[in-house]
Amino acid sequence: MKISIIGGYGRMGRWFTRYFVAQGHRVIISGAKLHKAKAFAEAAGVDFAENNIEAVKDADLAVVSVPIPVTAKVIREIAPHVKKGAVVAEISSLKADIVEALVEAAKFGIKPLSLHPLFGPGAKKMGGQRIAVVPVVDRDVEVELAENLFPEAEMVVVDAEEHDRAMALILSLPHFVNMVFASVVGKENLEALKKLAGTTFPLQLTLAESVMTEDSDLHASIQMGNKYTVQCLEKFLSKAKTIEKLIAEKDKAKFIVLCDNIRDLLSKDSGFSKAYESIYGILETLQ
Repeated sequence: MKISIIGGYGRMGRWFTRYFVAQGHRVIISGAKLHKAKAFAEAAGVDFAENNIEAVKDADLAVVSVPIPVTAKVIREIAPHVKKGAVVAEISSLKADIVEALVEAAKFGIKPLSLHPLFGPGAKKMGGQRIAVVPVVDRDVEVELAENLFPEAEMVVVDAEEHDRAMALILSLPHFVNMVFASVVGKENLEALKKLAGTTFPLQLTLAESVMTEDSDLHASIQMGNKYTVQCLEKFLSKAKTIEKLIAEKDKAKFIVLCDNIRDLLSKDSGFSKAYESIYGILETLQ
């Protein structure tokens, strides 16, 4: 199968390039930064295209792996040039506007596929990973397509609105929390703090540092491209202000009630009872 990867030199683009090469497919990549795309293509032993139109010519599968704000634009650019019956897939972390572009692309006779790999470029293999499938035109057909392309992965089917609302909680909020945490502790002597730290701080610091390795444009897209983000952050800041007020007023009774309520909310999670043990397991892998 001939597979073109638009944005193949990016972090996820590289991951999928290597994945499909390992599956024995012919891969051709393109990218906005030609020198980077060409250099990676040579290093990976895959074909290189000067532009996106050239890349998708005669491709059986075109994977759009570009920054979120330009994904819909690229889909609209290549759709008229992809052969009928071929698959056009995108792997963006947000879906609202992008699904609309795929619906339009389907009118050219292509098979649309909206995916969100629920893992990052650091994943060692596809086995055991999960991929969100956002239905575009035909749910069953698209799920089957995804399963055929990635048989080792587990598919999670979710509509675009539900997906983006969830991403405000799964991506926007944790990234925001870690950005704030990093901006505070980053001004301190981190090595001195680590020497005094027990369990929580090293884990939080590792998480914050991992989050901040992401491209700044991606951070901006995750925070500003999701219509649910501001609502989510306002709720978070309101809760933070409530807790801060109890601490400032030294209202121990209400603070304890609040902690108990939060504990009750989290106890619904199946992993709650083993969370403390899990911390030590994670710390051992970090050392």
